[in-house]
Amino acid sequence: MVKLTTDVIERKCSQILTAKSLSKTMKKEELWKLTHLHMNDMFISTIGNLDVCKSLKVMYLQNNNISKIKNLHSACNLTHLYLQHNVIMKMENLEFLENLQKLYLGHNNIIVVEGLENLKQLQELHIESQRIPPGESFCFEPRSAFTLSTCLKILNISDNNMTSLRDLTGFHKLNTLEAKHNLVDNMDDLTATINTLTSLKSLFLHGNPVVQSYRYRENLIANSISLVNLDGKIVTDTCRSFMMRFKMEKHRRCTRKTTKTPLGDDITNSLNLPPAFKRSISRAIFQHPGPQLSIKITPGSVETQLQMFPFWKSASGIRNIKDNHVTPRPFWSNIPKSKETRLTRSLVNNKTIVLPPI
Repeated sequence: MVKLTTDVIERKCSQILTAKSLSKTMKKEELWKLTHLHMNDMFISTIGNLDVCKSLKVMYLQNNNISKIKNLHSACNLTHLYLQHNVIMKMENLEFLENLQKLYLGHNNIIVVEGLENLKQLQELHIESQRIPPGESFCFEPRSAFTLSTCLKILNISDNNMTSLRDLTGFHKLNTLEAKHNLVDNMDDLTATINTLTSLKSLFLHGNPVVQSYRYRENLIANSISLVNLDGKIVTDTCRSFMMRFKMEKHRRCTRKTTKTPLGDDITNSLNLPPAFKRSISRAIFQHPGPQLSIKITPGSVETQLQMFPFWKSASGIRNIKDNHVTPRPFWSNIPKSKETRLTRSLVNNKTIVLPPI
């Protein structure tokens, strides 16, 4: 295995210059001028002391065998760092790269996104296809997530066995999100997160179970005001406006069901009548079943007599039942007649009739 040192860098740069011109070489004291370092595919396992290379802006270290990020504190002007296809297990020693704009860490052994609290200029983070051990889940450390939420524009976290995108809540500047081939399956949780990504324009979720959910595309469009590309398909303004109106109407109906408007009010509200008249109609139609109050005015007297009459279903005069339906009868039909009337009828029925003589 090879250790990355200034001697290795000197030989590599000299080879590159010799290939271009036989008369050109690079000396160690000239390494401070170097801005781009191409050390990919060099079987490098360790990063050595690079204090001389203070002007580096781009480092290509992909396709090596690097297991630990270190000795980059002197490269404070670095803007692009390529470390994909290595065996890195932890994100560390990156706090000095305050000017870093693009970080490539795909195809490593990283489980937690961390150590990025000072990278306030970072715009792109590519950390897809990590080799995650069984039982572990890929996640974002809260402090690093907070810093990224203020600056990150492009994020690639595909193929990381992620079950939720909740860690990305509040990434206000995120423009492109690639989360393909993960294990996201909760539609409500996904829409809640997407709703907070106010600058999101491109979203890719191929290979997640959630794409099979009912109205998956419609729900995401309705919960994003800026989305223009969903899984490679363009989202038009007309489609977004329609989905937003659909979402508002659905919310309005759910709210109306929750408030449980009485049926009487629901009917009378459809009538163009004064409020007092509506209340009177509602009470008349939907009055509570039970004893009804009746006022009887006796002729020749100004006094009123209050009588309570039972509701017709509770009247004792109900006797007829046909086809399992009750046939109501007037409750007054069972009111006993006065004793005087019955006595008169009794006398008439028992009266002896005398026949005239023959």
